[in-house]
Amino acid sequence: MKKGLTELVFILDRSGSMCGLESDTICGYNSMLDKQKNEPGEAIVTTVLFDDRYELLHDRINLTGIK
Repeated sequence: MKKGLTELVFILDRSGSMCGLESDTICGYNSMLDKQKNEPGEAIVTTVLFDDRYELLHDRINLTGIK
């Protein structure tokens, strides 16, 4: 385990059951990323979106590379 490293893994539901909650989900995701950017140390992010299929949006990307 690397000291000073945080690994964030997000698995986000984009199926029809989330209809109407997209904005809240995106805001929560972005808020978490923003909070983590203010923490000391390095952070890497994995983000997966799913419905009847999945999409790997970020695969262990350094947080500084996510816009």
